[in-house]
Amino acid sequence: MSTTDNTVAPLLNIKQAAKILNVSEISLRRWSDAGKLPCMRIGVRRERRYRLTDLLNYLDQDQRQNSTTILAQATDRIAHIDLEGISINYGSHLCAFYDTDSGRLKLALPFLLAGLQAGNRCFLVATIEIQTLIVNQLRDVRPEIDQDIQESHLILMDGMSDSVELYTFFEHAFLDASKHGIQGLRVLGDMAWTLQKGMGIRELSNFEAQYNQNLAHRFPVVSLCQYDARLFPGTAILSALKCHDDTFRYPLNHFLGT
Repeated sequence: MSTTDNTVAPLLNIKQAAKILNVSEISLRRWSDAGKLPCMRIGVRRERRYRLTDLLNYLDQDQRQNSTTILAQATDRIAHIDLEGISINYGSHLCAFYDTDSGRLKLALPFLLAGLQAGNRCFLVATIEIQTLIVNQLRDVRPEIDQDIQESHLILMDGMSDSVELYTFFEHAFLDASKHGIQGLRVLGDMAWTLQKGMGIRELSNFEAQYNQNLAHRFPVVSLCQYDARLFPGTAILSALKCHDDTFRYPLNHFLGT
């Protein structure tokens, strides 16, 4: 399929598209030539470009159905998690803010601890320094935390500079959890990692939008992104609020660290 239509969504080259689908570039060319996967041809060299939405739609339908089934089962069993005395529905993507070191732990510790106790697969996306601080605090109340990490009950990562690769990481990780029958996922992101990795506000906002539209509602996941207000400018804080409108369904004071 070839087109010259303009599009607001970012276009991916064939190497990026092949990574997302976990296939060779040869297969990708063959599918495009056969009309099975839409692509655009741009420039004098007629290079192939792909929309992320088209790639997601092409993902294996059995995997999609499997993840949807897991979500339905989890929703039937329990439709929410409890955090700070409030019930938060699966699919929620929230943000929190703090301006002290203790404020960083206000939601992070109960969010991850309750998830591990419930048998959820938890993800902590943070700089190595902040990972260490949070894990050490968890160790005080959960001595088996090192075993949790070894057995992938708690997955640690320090972020990625490329939003497409980050999206792909989470999609594959969530699918893997679904295949193993895990019926609850929690993602905690301490967003100082974006400064360390050099991910700009616009690219982060694009990632958040794709995450909200697809992953957050395909899987039984609750996601919490927390920002150190001492590090981020006002424009970044405003952007975070815009990308996490689920936060406004709950009392805002719960998401302000002290």
